[in-house]
Amino acid sequence: MIKFAHEPSFAELWDACLYNFLYDAPKYIKEVETLLIKLKIAKKSNLIDLSAGTGFMSMELAERGYKFEYMDAMDDEIKEFSRKARERNLPVKSRKLNWLEIPNTYPREHFDMAFCRGNSFIYAAGGWNGQPQMGRSNRLELYVKTAKVFYDSLKNGGYLYVDKFRDDEIPGKNLVGNVLVAGKPHDLLFYTEIKRAEGHRSASMLLRDEQGHERGLPNMTYILTLQELTGILKEVGFSDVRKIKLESETHFDVLLAKK
Repeated sequence: MIKFAHEPSFAELWDACLYNFLYDAPKYIKEVETLLIKLKIAKKSNLIDLSAGTGFMSMELAERGYKFEYMDAMDDEIKEFSRKARERNLPVKSRKLNWLEIPNTYPREHFDMAFCRGNSFIYAAGGWNGQPQMGRSNRLELYVKTAKVFYDSLKNGGYLYVDKFRDDEIPGKNLVGNVLVAGKPHDLLFYTEIKRAEGHRSASMLLRDEQGHERGLPNMTYILTLQELTGILKEVGFSDVRKIKLESETHFDVLLAKK
């Protein structure tokens, strides 16, 4: 059972979930490294984690000698990333940066590979901790604009790894594990539901105490299909976009796009 001496931040709870409940972390990291080797991405290559969060996966690859830049838009994620980096004696840091700020921060055609994982790309049009408000045409325009920023940041022949929730995702509120918060037991639940009539997908990580009270962050995003994402990546210039299979990735569909 995972133990927290205090009320965990979203980042702390999410990090614990990634390593203890959602992934076979060693297997997933090994599969990603095998992919890098297959794509001839060397340890001296320039890599960027566009949705670094707490450093899951890319921090482990940095420990193996890969050269990453890291960025995230959320303060609690960066704080937990920094704590983990210090704990592991890794000389890395995560910039607080929005995706549309990348052209003002990094040179064009600088990276050999970029990762936007953890179902993060769908939040390019809003919805993190609140209900998105854009119309369909405006949000698709923002998705395209963001994808173009990713494309421009890559060298010719570079790759983008991007994932998203599955189109056929089954809605539900599922118990994934148990945690102790300040000595009190809690259930950890994941709630997901695609609400097609309303045009959005709801997803929350919830803590439920012994009295049945639930608390968590209300993340709601637009519904972006795998076909739409594939079309967006092709529209901005990626020459080859294909779905790839990682055995240890059981939550999201993964696309690999080549510039």
